[in-house]
Amino acid sequence: MQHPYQALNLMEQIKPTNDLSKLASAAEMHRADELLCRSLRVRTLSAVQESGGGHIGSSLSLIEILYCLVYRFLRIDPLKPDDPGRDRFILSSCQGAVALFAVMQLRGFLPPCSLERFLAPGSELTMFPTTKIPGVEMTGGSLGHGIAFGIGTALSARRYGQSYLTVVLIGDGEMNEGSIWEAALAGSHLKLSNLLVVINRNRLQIDGPTESIMALEPVAEKWKSFGWTVQETDGHSPSDILHALDLARANAETSTSPQILIAHTTKGRGVSFMENSLDWHYRVPSEAEYEMAIKELEACRCARGQ
Repeated sequence: MQHPYQALNLMEQIKPTNDLSKLASAAEMHRADELLCRSLRVRTLSAVQESGGGHIGSSLSLIEILYCLVYRFLRIDPLKPDDPGRDRFILSSCQGAVALFAVMQLRGFLPPCSLERFLAPGSELTMFPTTKIPGVEMTGGSLGHGIAFGIGTALSARRYGQSYLTVVLIGDGEMNEGSIWEAALAGSHLKLSNLLVVINRNRLQIDGPTESIMALEPVAEKWKSFGWTVQETDGHSPSDILHALDLARANAETSTSPQILIAHTTKGRGVSFMENSLDWHYRVPSEAEYEMAIKELEACRCARGQ
């Protein structure tokens, strides 16, 4: 079998985040985004297949969101992960940990080849993120607590005169947790415009479609009724995501409302037999399934002339 980290050797084509700013056209930027997100999907798939664990469906649905946040948008520095003025990012939807680790490796927070030790004995790259890893703000595991944690960091910024933005990424199934709505009340009451919550709206959770388990719609209207400013975007379009994130940062300076970005995504995105399938919430691909997935991603790349 082809070594997983050679399957799409895209990282050799596009290097640090600063290189993207040197691209001459929007078309080149779009191509760079696609190349990197496809490579991140390969690395995520490879880490799950090699380790024998990981939430592959959620992770694949989060690739573009995490890429835009960690690699393109957040004011963070792997050389100064504890900088007091850094933006804060909390992955409350901690099932996406392996995708987060892939993007953190790309951004320089993790050493090369670190994903090969995902779930290995003694590795810091565990099933869920922990603060042992530079750049991770909150240890994950129990769902529903990320917004409350983010309220604390947003309040701290206000108290100490810092201009950083706090971004919390939650899952739509996670909104079944009552603590989410308690935090929604608090964020609005405290007028935390420097708090942005991104919802991964893929409409599936571990035990079924979100609207069958506990209906969430109308999601946007619910958050608006709690006093939050709401945007919606295509969660698989980096340009659309980045536009919404830039607007959220601008709103943080002029508004008094906390902010929501509903990112519409597909669970298992990028691999046809994994998309919108409950089977792939937590399942490890066989070697044959893994090779099929890699070939599909490679075929997509070749079809686009990349």
